[in-house]
Amino acid sequence: MWFDSWKDIAQIGLTSLCIYALIIVVLLLAGKRSLAKLNVFDFVVTIALGSILASTMILKDISLSEGFAAIAVLVVLQFIVSWLSMRVGWFKRLIRSDARLIFRDGRFLAQAMRDERVTEGEILAAIRKKGHGRTEDVAAVVLETDGALSVLANRPAIECSALGPMLSDSEGKE
Repeated sequence: MWFDSWKDIAQIGLTSLCIYALIIVVLLLAGKRSLAKLNVFDFVVTIALGSILASTMILKDISLSEGFAAIAVLVVLQFIVSWLSMRVGWFKRLIRSDARLIFRDGRFLAQAMRDERVTEGEILAAIRKKGHGRTEDVAAVVLETDGALSVLANRPAIECSALGPMLSDSEGKE
């Protein structure tokens, strides 16, 4: 249970070194996007990669080439999904969520908050973290696609060009 052989330990060490090198190469090839905040699809791929890496490093019945193959399949799938989501509208809507306006010009957008399962306390915390003490000074709070809350302040929301179509989506819905 505690120790089988030095051969097994050496095998795990060598496999771990190879897998470590592979994941560095994969991240360099995948680019900055892989290291940014994750959306749901990126999160699933990250978890799957971690599982494959751990299994390949530790389990004796999974060879290094099998681990490489599994990682290669995930990387190719991620590239395909990213490519399709950039070029095919319905696929993008299926895979990626849109940012959502949840607070506008000093008032909470209750329906948007319910839909996104965000509480007033979470919005107030985001406003405080950005250094604002008054909700009246906040133009908008947006729930971003990665789950982060963005706070825009010091003007009416209608003047915030970064809100784009979210403004018309929130009109009259609260």
